Amino acid sequence: FTEMPTQNFVESSFWNFDALFQPQQHPARDQHDTFFLQDPAEAPAPPPAYAAKVKKVHSQGGYGSQGYKSEWRMEEARRNLLRTHTTAASARALYRLGALGRFVGALVGFGGTPRVWRSLVGLGGSHGFGGALVGLGETPGAWGPLSGISRLRFKPAYNPYTEPSVEIFSYHQGLGRWVELGNSGVFRP
Repeated sequence: FTEMPTQNFVESSFWNFDALFQPQQHPARDQHDTFFLQDPAEAPAPPPAYAAKVKKVHSQGGYGSQGYKSEWRMEEARRNLLRTHTTAASARALYRLGALGRFVGALVGFGGTPRVWRSLVGLGGSHGFGGALVGLGETPGAWGPLSGISRLRFKPAYNPYTEPSVEIFSYHQGLGRWVELGNSGVFRP
């Protein structure tokens, strides 16, 4: 289990939304929920081969997904914003691990507490826990032993980029109650 890089507060729409298969027409991209930047307004283009795969799955489907059957535009993917959720950092980390061939036959865990900005949490932003656990047959319950947390509970939830999704709670001895740690789910498609 290692800490993932979370220092890039400015993120491209590609890593924040597209790589997580959130459609380019999704309401979360509306300026009422996302802080888009004017300078610099555009990010560098994402890796071409990966961007082509993401575009194909969005517009035509693939890997078991029927896609959104709508136009996918690189101009939209390159729009800069203040990162709206921790999973954007996870998407970058997963891409890097895949490019290095680190998924073959190994359990890989990484996490961090990146800062995020959404209009719902205010201009000052907030911190969230993010990360991923990669391995065949792994479940959110595997986070406990990797993180040193022994008492976990799960509740069904909705995330636009995982399915199924759950909220993770841990029992906090000092508070004498269950506290939410974050969301979890299986990346799609």
